[in-house]
Amino acid sequence: MFILLIIAFWEDDLTGVFGCIIGIILSFIPSILHKNFNITLPWILDTLIAFALFLHIGGVVLNVYHTIPYYDSLTHFVSAILVAFLAFVSIYILDKYWKGLHMNKYAMAFIVIIFTMAMGVIWEFFEWATDILFQTQEQWGLQDTMKDLFIDTIAGIFIAIVGVNLIKKGRFQKITYNLGKQINSRIINRSKDDK
Repeated sequence: MFILLIIAFWEDDLTGVFGCIIGIILSFIPSILHKNFNITLPWILDTLIAFALFLHIGGVVLNVYHTIPYYDSLTHFVSAILVAFLAFVSIYILDKYWKGLHMNKYAMAFIVIIFTMAMGVIWEFFEWATDILFQTQEQWGLQDTMKDLFIDTIAGIFIAIVGVNLIKKGRFQKITYNLGKQINSRIINRSKDDK
């Protein structure tokens, strides 16, 4: 990320510089959560965050969105995978540790698919608004928008299937165990004590 920032500065690319700075800040979120709140994200989630940020920012700074075929689709898929996995982890932890939610694995999968699709719609609205306000070219037309929404749906379905299989095998509990215990002791139990 820092190398991309230097390249963006060198090429006087203000959009790239801004993107790199935002990316660097976002990439420190797992460290901040661990240091300030003693919350450790599963390594898969941490890796997905870093990979998605690197692909997006690298695509902007190195101008590969326009030079490598389907690069936009790849970055969109990785981001949608991140959103879907984050949603699945959140729902699973709430189901395990909060008495206000009881959901079977198939209902979780359905919510993950719908949530991922909804976040994709919000992202497309954001791109549309950016194009109007800043005269950018984030949306390349109706076909691009529909392709992105389709990719979001596929990513949501993929993570839903993977998540259900991981739950069946007991591996999802292992992946989320530390995070679940930390959130339970820091947030869920604290809210009970406040009442």
